[in-house]
Amino acid sequence: MQSEQVYWVFTVTVDQMDKFTPLIPKLVAETEKEPGALQFEFNIADDQKTVDIFERYSDSKAALFHQAESFVPLSEEFFAVAKLTRWVIYGTPSDEFKKANADFHPIYMTRTDGFVR
Repeated sequence: MQSEQVYWVFTVTVDQMDKFTPLIPKLVAETEKEPGALQFEFNIADDQKTVDIFERYSDSKAALFHQAESFVPLSEEFFAVAKLTRWVIYGTPSDEFKKANADFHPIYMTRTDGFVR
């Protein structure tokens, strides 16, 4: 049975980390309230400019909810200091999800083998 989960690594470049880091707890707090949010992690590289955000949602509906309800209110502030450099999406995103995010030009990966414990 294939999972409906959708998960990704959203990589941004940040030139003003001092303006970016206050956004992290705000985004985490809002996302943590979402029942369909399974994982939400910020990872900052040693260069203090590259940030990977790992996100996992129960399904495309939960991922779209996150984008509309938790991210949109902070998106202007987020993109004022962070530039998207790569977005790699895994799992089984719906056509609705793909259409809603087409302008970001994500890379969709298809699992060919493996397991999750």
